[in-house]
Amino acid sequence: MSMDELVIKVPSPFSGVDDVGFSARYPAQAWNERLRDVPFIVEGPPRPMRRLVERLSLFTAKDSLITLRGDDEAYSWTAPVQLTDEVCVLAFRDHSLREVNGDDDAQAGRQYIWNLVRPLAFTFLRDCVRLGGLRLADSIAVVLDVGHPPLVGLELKRTAISAENGTLLLAA
Repeated sequence: MSMDELVIKVPSPFSGVDDVGFSARYPAQAWNERLRDVPFIVEGPPRPMRRLVERLSLFTAKDSLITLRGDDEAYSWTAPVQLTDEVCVLAFRDHSLREVNGDDDAQAGRQYIWNLVRPLAFTFLRDCVRLGGLRLADSIAVVLDVGHPPLVGLELKRTAISAENGTLLLAA
């Protein structure tokens, strides 16, 4: 059994700008494999993208900035790479099954399941707030695309993703 490729698109999650969005592309893989890196492609106009890339660069320091360790923290981010003044990429890296010994099997299993089932778009947005200090929109649209119809569209309140909100606007 395998998981098919999945793309999660979030067209305008940030407060104050409607034209900055991202997509996360989950590669197809067997369900019992270590999770592969999930690339995020972020797009928008040059000015807000400059500010966003500055804030995304803080993601690489997640482990030193976040001191509380829970089962939902077994991951890291690659450094953002700006491809053009309107596009950058970075990737989510799962760390749940790294060097597991017998004592940590249960915790590694919980971490793996957490990273597998939680939409990584939510992880990205949560980290935009807690690491980047960015302000999210109050309502966030999410589109799930499995490569064939139908697309699944959801609209979530920001509080379903992050109880807190940042203060920095990309448009400022």
